[in-house]
Amino acid sequence: MKNILDLRFIIGAFFSLVGLLLVLYALVPTASGREINVYGGLAYLIFGLLMLLLWFFFPSRTQA
Repeated sequence: MKNILDLRFIIGAFFSLVGLLLVLYALVPTASGREINVYGGLAYLIFGLLMLLLWFFFPSRTQA
């Protein structure tokens, strides 16, 4: 069983969630004309997914 308290999981989940929210919010047109930086959201999403992949494929070497 994978440890969800591993820092890679926590960081990956946070950045993936924030990146997904930024990208989805950037796709919704707003009347006020303010735009969210979609590139920043994509960077957050890619970084978060990379951390989740590292957590999934390379387990922690510490013993519980």
